[in-house]
Amino acid sequence: MLSLVMALATAGLPDETQCAALASDPVAALAFATGLQGFTYGYPLVDLLKQQHNETHRIAPDQPVAAPVNTIAVYPHLLTPETQGQLRAANADTLYLNAWIDLSRGPVLLDVPAFGSRYYTLAFMDLYGRPYHLGTRTNRGAERRYALVGPAGGTVPTGYEAFRLPTDTAWMLGRILAADQADLADAKALAAKIRIQGTPGAPVSAAAPLQPFASLEYFVLLNRALRQVPAKPGETALMAQFDQAGFGPRQQFDPAALKPAEALGLGCAVRQGPKILAQRGFRPSRIQNGWMWSGAMADPGDDFLLRAEVARGGYVNAPEESIYPAAITDHHGERLDGSRTYRIRFAKDALPPVDAFWSLTAYDRTTSQLVPNPLRRYTIGDRTKGLRRDRDGGLSLYLSARQPAVGRTNWLPVPSGPYHVVMRLYLPRAEALDGRYALPAIERIAQ
Repeated sequence: MLSLVMALATAGLPDETQCAALASDPVAALAFATGLQGFTYGYPLVDLLKQQHNETHRIAPDQPVAAPVNTIAVYPHLLTPETQGQLRAANADTLYLNAWIDLSRGPVLLDVPAFGSRYYTLAFMDLYGRPYHLGTRTNRGAERRYALVGPAGGTVPTGYEAFRLPTDTAWMLGRILAADQADLADAKALAAKIRIQGTPGAPVSAAAPLQPFASLEYFVLLNRALRQVPAKPGETALMAQFDQAGFGPRQQFDPAALKPAEALGLGCAVRQGPKILAQRGFRPSRIQNGWMWSGAMADPGDDFLLRAEVARGGYVNAPEESIYPAAITDHHGERLDGSRTYRIRFAKDALPPVDAFWSLTAYDRTTSQLVPNPLRRYTIGDRTKGLRRDRDGGLSLYLSARQPAVGRTNWLPVPSGPYHVVMRLYLPRAEALDGRYALPAIERIAQ
């Protein structure tokens, strides 16, 4: 029996037949029920700790960034299918900066140069996946000095402004607008002037990628996270349930100490959890002309299913920073497919209302990743050079896998099969946030 437990802890999960038999064993069924709660609750914590490991170690020869904790890594390129790495639904408009912040030993100092009119944002994700922003919106591009402070506290040096985060581990994903490849050098020069001062982490070393969604390692990481983060009001009873199952904040989770039925139940929770999240899916708070958006995604509160789904989909910014309406169907309600040609037509003076920029990007429906195309155009928007206006002053954009009959000027190449599109509105104006402005429908114009 012990060999079965150890196999579950480090290798594969129970198969579907084993999971189907859970109800015949009350111990296994109870472990599954609590484990499923833990899987849903802990999804962002586990996913982010996995990502931290994979981005502070060299897990692949071609990985885009790797840097120690409390060190900024600047992506070498604007993202393309070849350079997007593990990022899901990545944008191709901005230069990315990546850093893992450890505040457990006191504040980490952040010095930011003057950006002037160039848009940028530094998004700090706490371990629950909630974003906190510094950048153009908060400081109008002025030079600033911040002290990042977590629950561990510490003294803020004179001349620094405290910027408080709810967990001592945080992920910083920065974005600096680059108009095109020619503008990339200037964006990189600014990125190089952003300084972080904190207790450095271990040097980058080679390691196998962490894959906690394939074993009981999921609960090892969740237990580690729950022992680190501050207790949250209203969650005492939930944490007590997790403690009873062995992975709560007052426990030291040990897969080898589990009874076989307990290991089976927790293993099936990890096996079934992703399917349950996928069935629940994204539930928008607003749908206009086929475009879906949820204002609750940046702060789901106690909706742990939504929080997990947001993390599974790739995390989001605060809505006042940017919103990402997405579409998976055309104006007939049929799924978008690269074999067809579509048009999105903006009426004159009805382009997306933003104070920074807007763009449209297409992703493979299954992987949420950019797909290569012969034009090497992965985004189209207000900075795309040479776009032609319609005769009445409107703007039509064309989506298809093959070049449309109207030519390539206003064409966004898309994957050849099923795909979805994301419209990015950075620094959206009030009418975009409250629904007074609606994006035009995606009109199918050819099979």
